[in-house]
Amino acid sequence: MTRRPRPLLMASALALGAVIDLGAAALAQPPAAATPATPAATTPPAAPAPDADAHKVHVKYAGHLSTEGDIWHFTGGVILVHDDMTLTADLCDFNNKAQTAVATGHLKITDPDSTITGDQVQADFNQKLAHIVGNVTIITQRKKPDKPDTTGGVAEAREKKTTITCPQIDYLYADDKKQATVTGPVKAVQDDKTVYADAASYDGVADTATLTGNVRLVTTGGSEFRCPAVTISLKDDSMSADNLTGVAVEEEKPAPAATPATPPASAPPPPTQHQ
Repeated sequence: MTRRPRPLLMASALALGAVIDLGAAALAQPPAAATPATPAATTPPAAPAPDADAHKVHVKYAGHLSTEGDIWHFTGGVILVHDDMTLTADLCDFNNKAQTAVATGHLKITDPDSTITGDQVQADFNQKLAHIVGNVTIITQRKKPDKPDTTGGVAEAREKKTTITCPQIDYLYADDKKQATVTGPVKAVQDDKTVYADAASYDGVADTATLTGNVRLVTTGGSEFRCPAVTISLKDDSMSADNLTGVAVEEEKPAPAATPATPPASAPPPPTQHQ
């Protein structure tokens, strides 16, 4: 049986009645000698019960909903939230039984580190897998830690904004196996560096990124390197590549801005002569 919540006025009346009843009973009894109370044994707090809704798909907003069996048709804009991933789209067909969705129109998928846009996404919320196709753009930028890295290594580079474009990406966002497979051609831009490749993948457990097929790195200063494949370890700031060719151009650092000269002190005006 579902327990209906009491209205506020009824709850207040019941509470007031309980106070009056307890007060009358206390006045009717003679006062007893005070007995020192025995301290109760300390009981450790019970562990919080697991939240059954913690990993469910939540509808944060929907402009309009119509249902057809297990299929929920969202139109007029929809926002779905699953764990730390948020999916925003104009249209979405959500299978409530299979926990899958197909979404299109102004598509955007965000997590704490990245934003992905594309033409269509096919999401499996049980497998925590998102398949995004068509004009895919990934913008990733990790939050800066409390102590910034001043070594100029990979840790610092990960805090810079990186923009990746490709035709398709399969994104597995499970906590224990974050992985991404990018179908090329792939282009990644960060500050003065641009990387091209036929395909790329990311292993979130090993924290490594691998680019394969006609890998080319170009800098705005004129440096260019080519190799069949390269593996970058984001954990220990290392890179591994075979059969590397290219040219390195020493890039001039911009000269520091000139400090404006201090104007000479103005001479005081001559004293005025009185006649």
